[in-house]
Amino acid sequence: MQSSILFAARHLPDDFVERYQNIETQTGLYAEQKQRLRAFKREILLTLIAVTLILLSSTTWIALRLSKQVTVPIQGLAEATREISRGNFDHRIEVEAQDELGTLVRSFNRMTEQLGEGRRQINEFTRNLEQAIEEREGRRKLMEAILENIPTGVVSLSATGEVARVNSAIVMILGEHARNAHTLPELLGEEAGRAVLYLMRRSLRMGAASREIEIASAGRLLRAAVTVSSLGPRRSNPGFVVVIDDLTDLLRAQKAAAWQEVAQRIAHEIKNPLTPIQLSAQRLLRHLERTASLKTEATRGELERLVAECAGLIEREVQTLESLVDEFSQFARFPSARLASADLNSIVSSALDLFHGRLDGITVKTELAATLPPVKADPELMRRVVANLIDNAAEAMEGSTIRRLRVATRMEGDGDAVEIEISDSGHGISPEDKERLFLPHFSTRERGTGLGLAIASRIIAEHNGTIRVEDNLPSGARFLIRFPAAEVVATQTQTGGQA
Repeated sequence: MQSSILFAARHLPDDFVERYQNIETQTGLYAEQKQRLRAFKREILLTLIAVTLILLSSTTWIALRLSKQVTVPIQGLAEATREISRGNFDHRIEVEAQDELGTLVRSFNRMTEQLGEGRRQINEFTRNLEQAIEEREGRRKLMEAILENIPTGVVSLSATGEVARVNSAIVMILGEHARNAHTLPELLGEEAGRAVLYLMRRSLRMGAASREIEIASAGRLLRAAVTVSSLGPRRSNPGFVVVIDDLTDLLRAQKAAAWQEVAQRIAHEIKNPLTPIQLSAQRLLRHLERTASLKTEATRGELERLVAECAGLIEREVQTLESLVDEFSQFARFPSARLASADLNSIVSSALDLFHGRLDGITVKTELAATLPPVKADPELMRRVVANLIDNAAEAMEGSTIRRLRVATRMEGDGDAVEIEISDSGHGISPEDKERLFLPHFSTRERGTGLGLAIASRIIAEHNGTIRVEDNLPSGARFLIRFPAAEVVATQTQTGGQA
C-alpha cells in the first residue's frame, strides 16, 4: 500500500522565526537558570549541613566542656571524700573549678587542711595524754608504794567525812579494825573523831590544820600528831587527807630524857645550896673546937656573930631548896583542869589585878576585845598561866630603856577560836632558846628552875589550846595563847553525833 503524506500548512506570521528563536533562547536560559538553581540549592544545603555539623560539634564540645567543669570537680570531691574517709587528710583536690563549684572545692580543701591539722593536734594531744597517763600511773604507783611503806598513817576522807581509804600504817597504829572503818568515830573513837572534825573545818579555811590528840585504840592510849589537809576550797572540796603520826614512843623517849635531865638539874640545884650549908657547919665546928677552952666575952661575941651568919646562910639556902622542891612538885603533879564556860577577859583582868602596884616603871597597855565568845577553861589555872607570863615579861624588861607591856585578847577567824597576847619590850628570846623554852629543864633566868613555862604549856594543852612565842618588833618577845571557843566545842559534838 502506498503511503501518502499529508501536508498541512498554515500561514505563519513574519516574526514567527524570531519569536521561535526567542523562545528557544528563553528555554535555554530557563534550563540554565534551573541548573544553577539546583546547584545553588545543593550549595545552600551543603552550607546548612556544614553549619549544622559545626553547630552540633561546637555544641557538643561546649556541652562536654561545661559538663567537665561540673563532673570533674564533683568526681574530685567524691574521690577526696573517699580518701578522707580512709584517713588520708593530706589529699587535696587539684581540679580547677569556677563559680560556686570553685568555692566549694576551695572550701573543701581548706576543710581538709583544717581536718588534717586537727588530726595532727589530736594525735599530738593523744600522745601527750598517753604520756601524762603513764606518768600519772607511775606517780600513782610510786605514791601507793610510798604510802604503803611509810610509818605515818594516811587516811583519805570524802567531803562528808566518810573514810575512803587507809594505808597499812594506819592498821599498824590503830589496829585491825581500821581496815573496815567507814566513819571517823569507828576509826578513831568519839573524842578523837570530834577533834578531827574540828580540824576539817579549819582546813577548809586555812588549807591545812594540825594538832596533837589522844586516841584510845586497841586497848591503849596513843598520842598522835594529826594534820588534816583540804583537797579544795569550801564549795568544791572533793575530800580531805588526814595524816596521823604516832608520837607515843617518841614522847615516851622524850619524857624519859626530859625527866633524866630534870633529875640532873634538880641534883645540881640541890647540890649548890648544900655546899655552903656544909661549909657553914664545918666552920662552926672548927670554931667550937678552937674556942672550947676559952670562955672570954670576946670569944662568945665572935661565936654569936658566926652562928648568926651561918644560920642566915643556912636558912636562905634551905628556902631556895624549899622553893625548888615546891616548883618541882607542882610540875610533877600537873593539876587536872576542870573545864567550864568562862569569860576570857575576866581571867586576864584578874591576872592583871595580881600585879597592881607591882609594875613600877612599866607602861601597861590593855586591849581586851569586846563580845568575845565564852571559852571552856579552868579560871584558876588559866589565871596562873597568864600571871606567870606577865611576871616573866616584867622580869625580861629589867634594865631596858623602854618598858612596855601589852596584854590583849581577840577573836580569830569566824569566832571558832580566841587568842591571848602578852608582849614586852625586853631583850627578847633567841631562836635557839625558842626551841627549848617550854621544856621542863630549860630557863633563861639565872636562878630559874625552868618549870614555869613547862607547867603553863601543859595547862594550855589540857585546855585543847596551843602556846607559841614570837619576836615582838622592834624588840622583845610576844607569847600567844590560842584555844577553841566554847560554841565550837558544842558544834563539834553535834557534828560528831551526826556523823
